[in-house]
Amino acid sequence: MSSSAENTNNPGRRPRIAPLELPEWTTEAFAAMEPMRPPEGSAYDKRKADRKQQVRRPNNALSVLAHYPELANAFLAFNRHLLYFNTLPRRAIELVVLRVAWLRRSEYEWVQHSAAALEVGLTADEVDRTAADSIEGWDPADALVLRAVDEVHHNHRWSDAIWDELAEAYDTRQIMDLLFTVGAYDTLAVAFNCFDLPLDPELEGKGFPADSER
Repeated sequence: MSSSAENTNNPGRRPRIAPLELPEWTTEAFAAMEPMRPPEGSAYDKRKADRKQQVRRPNNALSVLAHYPELANAFLAFNRHLLYFNTLPRRAIELVVLRVAWLRRSEYEWVQHSAAALEVGLTADEVDRTAADSIEGWDPADALVLRAVDEVHHNHRWSDAIWDELAEAYDTRQIMDLLFTVGAYDTLAVAFNCFDLPLDPELEGKGFPADSER
């Protein structure tokens, strides 16, 4: 655990589990990250290629998971389905992740997925508006996704009313993918918070919109 990473969201505070420096990665750690290789030609593949032109290091999230290859392999196989083979539209997936990150006040997760959201068609203004308690101004399809996330977060279940709306908008697999996407990224958001995971160096200075209520 020899990283010198500092938590830029809380200056002076070191991460509780520091991202593992690349020379310290084991063969098993590298193999465990394979599930997160994006499908060729996807928006996520493009984002990875763009990042590689600027940064030649894994992000801090993967570098923390590198401490525990067995756990990383198991979780990332699940995460691979939710991110790359989800039956929901890409836009809905990123709305879910951003909203979960905001509700959990996980700045690391929110900043990471802000860039991904732009790649799948959200505007910068829409990305910023996911970090607001109100859902006013969203079109009905987007508002339904955000409301569904909010209900799970606040009530730990869906009301009959929102279930009926989801059943009308989505098929069974899409509803299941929606719920498991909320759960998986909630787990990650809480983990990042508990580990005091710092923003990646290339993302320092970014964060929730200045006018968001934290």
